[in-house]
Amino acid sequence: MFRKCVKIALHSAVISLLLSSTSLWKGELVSAEELPPPQTAQQGELIQTREIDVTGDGKPDTVSLVGMKSDTSSPYYDKLFITVIGQAQTHVVIPLEGGYNPQMDFCDFIQDKLPQIYVSAETGGSGGLSNYYIYSLKNNVPTAIPLPSPLHVKAAFKKNYVVKMKIEETGKSFKIDIKDRKDDYEKFGVYKNGIVVKPIIVDVHAYGALKPIDVDRDGYCELRGAQRITGIANADTLGYAISVWKWKQGKWMLKDSSIVKTLPGKLR
Repeated sequence: MFRKCVKIALHSAVISLLLSSTSLWKGELVSAEELPPPQTAQQGELIQTREIDVTGDGKPDTVSLVGMKSDTSSPYYDKLFITVIGQAQTHVVIPLEGGYNPQMDFCDFIQDKLPQIYVSAETGGSGGLSNYYIYSLKNNVPTAIPLPSPLHVKAAFKKNYVVKMKIEETGKSFKIDIKDRKDDYEKFGVYKNGIVVKPIIVDVHAYGALKPIDVDRDGYCELRGAQRITGIANADTLGYAISVWKWKQGKWMLKDSSIVKTLPGKLR
Protein backbone atom coordinates (compact mmCIF):
# COMPACT_ATOMS: atom_id res chain seq x y z
CA MET A 1 0.00 0.00 0.00
CA PHE A 2 2.85 2.36 0.89
CA ARG A 3 4.62 1.61 -2.40
CA LYS A 4 1.43 2.35 -4.36
CA CYS A 5 1.00 5.70 -2.59
CA VAL A 6 4.60 6.64 -3.31
CA LYS A 7 4.12 5.81 -6.99
CA ILE A 8 0.97 7.92 -7.22
CA ALA A 9 2.71 10.82 -5.47
CA LEU A 10 5.70 10.57 -7.83
CA HIS A 11 3.42 10.49 -10.85
CA SER A 12 1.54 13.58 -9.68
CA ALA A 13 4.80 15.41 -8.99
CA VAL A 14 6.22 14.60 -12.42
CA ILE A 15 3.02 15.70 -14.18
CA SER A 16 3.02 18.94 -12.18
CA LEU A 17 6.61 19.65 -13.22
CA LEU A 18 5.74 18.95 -16.84
CA LEU A 19 2.73 21.27 -16.83
CA SER A 20 4.62 24.10 -15.16
CA SER A 21 7.69 23.95 -17.42
CA THR A 22 8.08 25.58 -20.82
CA SER A 23 10.70 22.99 -21.85
CA LEU A 24 9.91 20.16 -24.25
CA TRP A 25 11.63 16.79 -24.03
CA LYS A 26 11.44 15.16 -27.45
CA GLY A 27 11.11 11.58 -26.34
CA GLU A 28 14.08 11.71 -23.95
CA LEU A 29 14.51 9.18 -21.16
CA VAL A 30 15.25 10.97 -17.88
CA SER A 31 14.93 10.21 -14.20
CA ALA A 32 12.34 12.03 -12.13
CA GLU A 33 15.14 13.84 -10.25
CA GLU A 34 16.53 15.28 -13.53
CA LEU A 35 13.37 17.10 -14.55
CA PRO A 36 13.82 20.91 -14.76
CA PRO A 37 12.31 23.18 -12.10
CA PRO A 38 9.05 25.02 -12.80
CA GLN A 39 9.45 28.20 -14.86
CA THR A 40 6.01 29.56 -15.67
CA ALA A 41 2.59 28.52 -14.45
CA GLN A 42 0.36 27.13 -17.16
CA GLN A 43 -3.05 25.52 -17.07
CA GLY A 44 -2.78 21.79 -17.62
CA GLU A 45 -4.92 18.72 -17.41
CA LEU A 46 -4.39 15.00 -16.98
CA ILE A 47 -6.67 13.77 -19.76
CA GLN A 48 -6.17 10.00 -19.54
CA THR A 49 -3.95 7.62 -17.61
CA ARG A 50 -3.51 3.85 -17.58
CA GLU A 51 -1.31 1.25 -15.90
CA ILE A 52 0.00 -0.97 -18.71
CA ASP A 53 3.34 -2.51 -19.68
CA VAL A 54 4.51 -0.72 -22.82
CA THR A 55 8.27 -1.12 -22.28
CA GLY A 56 8.44 -4.91 -22.12
CA ASP A 57 9.92 -5.38 -18.66
CA GLY A 58 6.85 -7.31 -17.50
CA LYS A 59 5.83 -4.57 -15.06
CA PRO A 60 3.05 -2.01 -15.55
CA ASP A 61 4.07 1.50 -16.56
CA THR A 62 2.00 4.59 -15.83
CA VAL A 63 1.10 6.01 -19.25
CA SER A 64 -0.66 9.37 -19.32
CA LEU A 65 -2.00 11.79 -21.90
CA VAL A 66 -1.50 15.34 -20.67
CA GLY A 67 -2.73 18.60 -22.17
CA MET A 68 -1.92 22.27 -21.66
CA LYS A 69 -4.38 25.11 -22.18
CA SER A 70 -3.76 28.83 -22.35
CA ASP A 71 -7.52 29.38 -22.00
CA THR A 72 -9.32 27.12 -19.54
CA SER A 73 -12.70 28.01 -21.01
CA SER A 74 -11.66 26.65 -24.43
CA PRO A 75 -11.88 22.96 -25.40
CA TYR A 76 -8.61 23.36 -27.35
CA TYR A 77 -5.32 22.05 -25.96
CA ASP A 78 -2.34 24.12 -27.08
CA LYS A 79 0.06 21.26 -26.33
CA LEU A 80 -0.28 17.55 -25.72
CA PHE A 81 2.18 15.13 -24.16
CA ILE A 82 2.49 11.39 -23.67
CA THR A 83 4.25 10.65 -20.39
CA VAL A 84 5.48 7.21 -19.35
CA ILE A 85 6.72 6.48 -15.82
CA GLY A 86 8.36 3.10 -15.33
CA GLN A 87 8.96 1.02 -12.21
CA ALA A 88 12.56 2.34 -12.00
CA GLN A 89 11.19 5.90 -11.80
CA THR A 90 12.42 6.65 -15.31
CA HIS A 91 10.31 9.15 -17.19
CA VAL A 92 9.72 9.44 -20.93
CA VAL A 93 8.01 12.57 -22.28
CA ILE A 94 6.80 12.76 -25.88
CA PRO A 95 5.46 16.14 -27.07
CA LEU A 96 2.61 16.17 -29.60
CA GLU A 97 0.71 18.83 -31.52
CA GLY A 98 -2.28 20.37 -29.79
CA GLY A 99 -5.91 19.75 -30.70
CA TYR A 100 -9.48 19.08 -29.67
CA ASN A 101 -10.92 15.93 -28.04
CA PRO A 102 -7.61 14.07 -27.66
CA GLN A 103 -7.89 10.35 -27.03
CA MET A 104 -5.35 7.67 -26.15
CA ASP A 105 -5.61 3.95 -26.81
CA PHE A 106 -3.33 0.90 -26.74
CA CYS A 107 -2.91 -1.93 -29.21
CA ASP A 108 -0.18 -4.05 -30.78
CA PHE A 109 0.04 -2.69 -34.32
CA ILE A 110 3.56 -3.83 -35.25
CA GLN A 111 3.21 -7.38 -33.86
CA ASP A 112 6.04 -7.27 -31.32
CA LYS A 113 3.92 -8.68 -28.47
CA LEU A 114 3.66 -5.28 -26.76
CA PRO A 115 0.97 -2.59 -26.96
CA GLN A 116 1.89 0.64 -28.71
CA ILE A 117 0.42 4.00 -27.72
CA TYR A 118 -2.12 5.50 -30.14
CA VAL A 119 -3.26 9.13 -29.82
CA SER A 120 -5.70 11.14 -31.92
CA ALA A 121 -6.61 14.83 -31.66
CA GLU A 122 -8.90 16.85 -33.91
CA THR A 123 -7.31 19.86 -35.64
CA GLY A 124 -10.53 21.89 -35.61
CA GLY A 125 -10.35 22.91 -39.26
CA SER A 126 -13.26 22.93 -41.69
CA GLY A 127 -11.96 19.75 -43.31
CA GLY A 128 -12.72 17.66 -40.23
CA LEU A 129 -9.12 16.42 -39.98
CA SER A 130 -7.18 15.07 -37.01
CA ASN A 131 -3.60 14.40 -36.03
CA TYR A 132 -2.70 10.77 -35.32
CA TYR A 133 0.29 9.26 -33.55
CA ILE A 134 1.53 5.75 -32.78
CA TYR A 135 4.52 5.30 -30.46
CA SER A 136 6.42 2.20 -29.38
CA LEU A 137 8.15 2.34 -25.98
CA LYS A 138 9.87 -1.04 -26.16
CA ASN A 139 12.94 -1.11 -23.89
CA ASN A 140 12.15 2.48 -22.85
CA VAL A 141 13.06 3.73 -26.33
CA PRO A 142 10.34 6.02 -27.79
CA THR A 143 9.92 5.21 -31.47
CA ALA A 144 7.37 6.89 -33.73
CA ILE A 145 5.57 4.38 -35.95
CA PRO A 146 4.86 5.99 -39.36
CA LEU A 147 1.27 6.23 -40.48
CA PRO A 148 -0.01 4.79 -43.78
CA SER A 149 -0.07 7.24 -46.66
CA PRO A 150 -3.56 8.38 -47.75
CA LEU A 151 -5.12 6.77 -50.82
CA HIS A 152 -4.91 8.49 -54.21
CA VAL A 153 -8.20 8.75 -56.08
CA LYS A 154 -8.90 9.90 -59.63
CA ALA A 155 -12.39 10.99 -60.61
CA ALA A 156 -14.22 11.51 -63.91
CA PHE A 157 -17.68 13.05 -64.29
CA LYS A 158 -19.97 10.99 -66.52
CA LYS A 159 -23.33 11.73 -68.11
CA ASN A 160 -26.53 11.59 -66.08
CA TYR A 161 -24.84 12.93 -62.95
CA VAL A 162 -22.49 10.06 -62.14
CA VAL A 163 -18.91 10.35 -60.90
CA LYS A 164 -16.58 7.46 -61.63
CA MET A 165 -13.77 7.18 -59.08
CA LYS A 166 -10.70 4.98 -59.26
CA ILE A 167 -8.36 4.10 -56.40
CA GLU A 168 -4.89 4.32 -57.90
CA GLU A 169 -3.29 1.91 -55.41
CA THR A 170 -5.59 -0.95 -56.41
CA GLY A 171 -7.08 0.02 -59.77
CA LYS A 172 -10.59 -0.59 -58.41
CA SER A 173 -13.34 1.73 -59.70
CA PHE A 174 -16.55 2.89 -58.04
CA LYS A 175 -19.51 5.00 -59.16
CA ILE A 176 -21.16 7.73 -57.10
CA ASP A 177 -24.60 9.02 -58.09
CA ILE A 178 -24.95 12.80 -57.58
CA LYS A 179 -28.48 13.28 -58.96
CA ASP A 180 -29.46 14.58 -55.52
CA ARG A 181 -27.37 17.71 -56.21
CA LYS A 182 -27.81 18.05 -59.96
CA ASP A 183 -29.22 21.59 -59.66
CA ASP A 184 -26.01 22.76 -57.97
CA TYR A 185 -23.85 21.13 -60.63
CA GLU A 186 -25.97 22.66 -63.38
CA LYS A 187 -25.64 26.13 -61.81
CA PHE A 188 -21.89 25.66 -61.44
CA GLY A 189 -21.63 24.74 -65.10
CA VAL A 190 -20.30 21.20 -64.72
CA TYR A 191 -23.44 19.71 -66.29
CA LYS A 192 -26.09 20.87 -68.72
CA ASN A 193 -29.16 18.67 -69.01
CA GLY A 194 -27.18 15.72 -67.71
CA ILE A 195 -24.27 16.17 -70.13
CA VAL A 196 -20.79 17.01 -68.81
CA VAL A 197 -19.68 20.43 -70.15
CA LYS A 198 -17.00 21.55 -67.66
CA PRO A 199 -15.53 18.78 -65.52
CA ILE A 200 -13.73 19.77 -62.34
CA ILE A 201 -10.95 18.19 -60.32
CA VAL A 202 -12.22 16.65 -57.08
CA ASP A 203 -10.31 17.03 -53.82
CA VAL A 204 -9.30 13.95 -51.86
CA HIS A 205 -8.58 15.03 -48.30
CA ALA A 206 -6.18 13.55 -45.76
CA TYR A 207 -7.49 11.14 -43.13
CA GLY A 208 -10.55 12.44 -41.33
CA ALA A 209 -10.50 9.19 -39.38
CA LEU A 210 -7.76 6.64 -38.76
CA LYS A 211 -8.86 4.23 -36.08
CA PRO A 212 -7.47 1.03 -34.56
CA ILE A 213 -9.48 -2.10 -35.28
CA ASP A 214 -8.66 -5.79 -34.93
CA VAL A 215 -10.16 -6.93 -38.22
CA ASP A 216 -8.70 -10.45 -38.10
CA ARG A 217 -9.39 -10.90 -34.37
CA ASP A 218 -5.82 -12.15 -33.96
CA GLY A 219 -4.81 -9.74 -31.19
CA TYR A 220 -3.08 -7.32 -33.56
CA CYS A 221 -4.63 -4.04 -34.66
CA GLU A 222 -5.10 -2.78 -38.17
CA LEU A 223 -5.87 0.85 -39.00
CA ARG A 224 -9.12 1.78 -40.72
CA GLY A 225 -9.00 5.14 -42.46
CA ALA A 226 -11.55 7.45 -44.06
CA GLN A 227 -10.77 10.29 -46.48
CA ARG A 228 -13.44 12.76 -47.53
CA ILE A 229 -13.83 13.45 -51.28
CA THR A 230 -15.28 16.84 -52.24
CA GLY A 231 -16.51 18.41 -55.47
CA ILE A 232 -17.51 21.99 -56.29
CA ALA A 233 -16.98 23.19 -52.69
CA ASN A 234 -15.60 21.95 -49.40
CA ALA A 235 -19.15 21.39 -48.19
CA ASP A 236 -19.92 19.27 -51.27
CA THR A 237 -19.00 15.80 -50.02
CA LEU A 238 -19.17 13.30 -52.87
CA GLY A 239 -18.08 10.30 -50.82
CA TYR A 240 -15.34 8.73 -48.75
CA ALA A 241 -12.31 6.61 -49.57
CA ILE A 242 -12.18 3.82 -46.97
CA SER A 243 -8.98 1.85 -46.36
CA VAL A 244 -7.79 -0.88 -44.01
CA TRP A 245 -4.06 -1.16 -43.34
CA LYS A 246 -2.07 -3.98 -41.72
CA TRP A 247 1.58 -3.80 -40.60
CA LYS A 248 3.72 -6.37 -42.40
CA GLN A 249 7.48 -6.60 -42.82
CA GLY A 250 8.10 -3.20 -41.32
CA LYS A 251 5.49 -1.19 -43.24
CA TRP A 252 1.77 -0.71 -43.71
CA MET A 253 0.17 -2.88 -46.36
CA LEU A 254 -3.24 -2.08 -47.87
CA LYS A 255 -5.59 -4.87 -46.85
CA ASP A 256 -8.88 -3.52 -48.23
CA SER A 257 -10.24 -0.35 -49.84
CA SER A 258 -13.47 1.05 -51.20
CA ILE A 259 -15.31 4.29 -51.99
CA VAL A 260 -18.69 4.87 -50.39
CA LYS A 261 -21.15 7.74 -50.55
CA THR A 262 -21.97 7.75 -46.83
CA LEU A 263 -19.43 7.44 -44.03
CA PRO A 264 -19.96 4.26 -41.97
CA GLY A 265 -21.11 4.93 -38.42
CA LYS A 266 -18.08 3.19 -36.89
CA LEU A 267 -15.81 5.81 -38.48
CA ARG A 268 -17.75 8.89 -37.40
